[in-house]
Amino acid sequence: MKKRIACLIILFASAVFVLTGCTKVDISIGIDESFTAYVSYRIEMDVGVVDTRYQSILENALHKLAWHYQEELGFSVLLELDSDPCVLTMTRRVTNSSFEQAFASLEGMLTNEAMTPFMMVDMAAQASERQNRYSVVAMADIAHILRLSNAEELPPALFEEFAEAVGAGSGSITLTLPASEVVKSSHDVSLRSNQAKMSAPLSFSEQTNIEFAALINMLRDGEPGGSLEEILRGQYDMRSMAVFISGAVLLVLLVALVIRIARRR
Repeated sequence: MKKRIACLIILFASAVFVLTGCTKVDISIGIDESFTAYVSYRIEMDVGVVDTRYQSILENALHKLAWHYQEELGFSVLLELDSDPCVLTMTRRVTNSSFEQAFASLEGMLTNEAMTPFMMVDMAAQASERQNRYSVVAMADIAHILRLSNAEELPPALFEEFAEAVGAGSGSITLTLPASEVVKSSHDVSLRSNQAKMSAPLSFSEQTNIEFAALINMLRDGEPGGSLEEILRGQYDMRSMAVFISGAVLLVLLVALVIRIARRR
């Protein structure tokens, strides 16, 4: 908890110096098609009207945050200070050979207090021969983390600017996971090519709760398939094609036999 709070305080302390701008934090978590588990942060800060007195302080704070995530936590980091808004992107990826391994890797990152954005995480998975069921429940509470910080010890003028910057903050939490069928979701989900994507707005003043449950139907080769209806339809189409091909082969053989008999006569 202390490591996580320390890192987030560095981020939000930077917002103190964004006098009339705003901060946007987009968090992406999930497992991609190749079973790579990942956690990614994209932080935008509007620095167009930052007082020149605070430019170096802001840059130093962002550099410290980037260095910590890169050197201490193994994230890939990209810091764009010359753009407006300036952008800090930090991503950690873990490769795996199966969904079960990927799910465990993702759970490990999301429950690691040094890097997780969540105050609470509950993940469960159940595997059978031809189907995987899983659920993800998590809660982020930026307001609570800020209350645990020492921001109130700032000079009144800076604390007021800090509060305004936080109040203007926005962002999202996007969860992407392999799925054949969605069982339950707290927010709207798009399901394409056996990948489910759910996005929830990130609140800077209240708790942000996400919940997602799904199942993955496995094909005979071990690859994720679509819904049971789609799999059954595919099997029916394959059987129909097999019958058609078998009939065509028999017809060709019959024609060849007739021709052979006719030639002998």
